[in-house]
Amino acid sequence: MTARSDMDEAMLEQALAWQTALESDDADWDGYMAWLEADPRHREAFDTVALLSAMVEDHRVEIADVLEAKTPMDAASPEQSSRRFLYLGGGLAAAVALIVAVPMIQTAQSVERYSADGGKSRTIALGDGISVTLSPASQIVIRGKNARQIELAKGEAYFDIRHDPARQLSVAAGDYRIVDIGTRFTVNRLGTALRVGVADGRVTVASATMDQPVPVAAGQQLTGDATSVTLSPAPSTDVGSWRAGRLSYTDTPIAMVVGDIVRYTGRPVSIDPSLEKRHFSGTLVIGDGSNLLADLASVLAIEVQRKGRGFHLRSGTAAR
Repeated sequence: MTARSDMDEAMLEQALAWQTALESDDADWDGYMAWLEADPRHREAFDTVALLSAMVEDHRVEIADVLEAKTPMDAASPEQSSRRFLYLGGGLAAAVALIVAVPMIQTAQSVERYSADGGKSRTIALGDGISVTLSPASQIVIRGKNARQIELAKGEAYFDIRHDPARQLSVAAGDYRIVDIGTRFTVNRLGTALRVGVADGRVTVASATMDQPVPVAAGQQLTGDATSVTLSPAPSTDVGSWRAGRLSYTDTPIAMVVGDIVRYTGRPVSIDPSLEKRHFSGTLVIGDGSNLLADLASVLAIEVQRKGRGFHLRSGTAAR
């Protein structure tokens, strides 16, 4: 699946105008809600503009070089930089295509890393209404003083974000960017693969390989790799279920399930090519982690073989 939209330039301009208007103390919230409800594409347009603004704030210096602007964008405030780019980039529709192609560049600034080690999860209160819970063997990175721009370096994180329409949280996970205004969701990164689940509210996901950002609402999950993404239903109660001692999945690639198990066991697991396209739906009880792989193999009727200090999964005689 690739993300496509029939949003037009005028609709994106309206969304940009509303984003600017909502920053004032006397914002017309009734008018804004009426505009949102008038057309389902309006929500998508607003999410797209919010995503662009967050990404411009991350890379305003690089974007200024690309556009060869006479006045460097870093001389302006982040909000002014965002507005300027969205108007200079050949129109908002063109800006959508340009911004996702700008790579994340690690600048020389303060870096904070938060990790969950020792087979246990960890909850971090970052302030500004942001709480992040890391699953075992996971890590987030925050560069600079803005805790609303986070990189998921590895593993899985559960985000609980206070609603604030004037500010958006931006989470980078490999080539993907997830933007949230205020909700609860998880991001799971395994190499170039991604899984995003939303328990409450909605997020928007974008990457250079997607035609348009994809909105993901409560009760949905997005899974993606280097070439495509898939949006599908997933119970909200399963989002971040590992915090309650269980791993719950809906039509999830087996590689991502195994990646989760590895974080709890600390043992490497390889997968036979014959299993790479298989998906798993169900729940595994974590416990001390020692039975996770055997439980998965039992449900899928596949074999577990010892391989060095780790394991190898291959199709069993009963596997279909």
